[in-house]
Amino acid sequence: MQRDAVMENTSPQYIPRLPVEEGDPATDGRMFRRCLGQYGTGIAIITTEADGRRGAVTVNSFASVSLEPPLVLWSIADTSRSRELFTSSGRFAVNVLSAKQMDVSRHFSSKLDDKFADAVWALGEFGSPLLDGCLAHFECETYSQVDGGDHTIIIGLVKRASRFDGEPLLFSQGQYSIADSHPAASPTPEASGAKPDTTAEGTIVSQIFEAHHLLSTRFDEHRRAEGLHLSIARILACMYDRPGLKIDQLAAATHLGQRDTEDAISELLERELLIGTEGGYSLTDAGRNLRVAIKARWLAFQHAQIAGIPEADLRATIRTLSKLIDQNKMAE
Repeated sequence: MQRDAVMENTSPQYIPRLPVEEGDPATDGRMFRRCLGQYGTGIAIITTEADGRRGAVTVNSFASVSLEPPLVLWSIADTSRSRELFTSSGRFAVNVLSAKQMDVSRHFSSKLDDKFADAVWALGEFGSPLLDGCLAHFECETYSQVDGGDHTIIIGLVKRASRFDGEPLLFSQGQYSIADSHPAASPTPEASGAKPDTTAEGTIVSQIFEAHHLLSTRFDEHRRAEGLHLSIARILACMYDRPGLKIDQLAAATHLGQRDTEDAISELLERELLIGTEGGYSLTDAGRNLRVAIKARWLAFQHAQIAGIPEADLRATIRTLSKLIDQNKMAE
């Protein structure tokens, strides 16, 4: 059906929007993944143990299926080294990560031979490893398995569930995120009878996150003008300053997941903005020129954003942010 024909069957209020990108997922897998990335998810690590072997994979495909009986599902790539273990073990555990476990997500996304060696965990009641510090655990028996194209969908019967306090670690638009209450989701503090928290402690961190989100969204226009999206821009910036990094090092340095880093590397190689070397990857002349162009846009964007803010306010903000950065670096 042509777009003109579609427009004949729309509401009067409908105003068409041009997509940032579109196409056939069968011929453009990376575009398909970026579109899927618009649907934010939690992050879980699926674990199992059988015959003295332990396996773990990081996924965002976890979902509930049924309450009666209690069923959940997730999917594993047919190319995964752990696929045979998970499809034959007959059991698994879902470990839902908290906002404090971004490093755990990256660790279990790596290609280490023994991912459990440096992890804190204990064997659950039903035989699968349970990771420490998670928001929830679901200990499952394998209920059924379904062929899902290049993945196998594994459905589990939940035998035991447990929940802990904390905030979830999220993944959206190719980057780690945290949850924040939507301002329209609940009554204002005044309406509920509570006094709003106007202390510095109550507002500074939430405002930092809101400012980051708003600024990143605004700067997206400049990225798109240079033919970039967030993952590509991060890899370009990192490679410009630190040539020779390998994929695992890039994933950690840019805070992107392993899969998004691999996709970005593939796209940069195709566009001849990056070359592979024995030691890792480096930018081509075209890649360095593109990085210089996007950095120039970033500097102009920064200048425009802070124009009109008094110098004393800027210096106070810089001091506050520097202290927050330093104390969190010390906690790593």
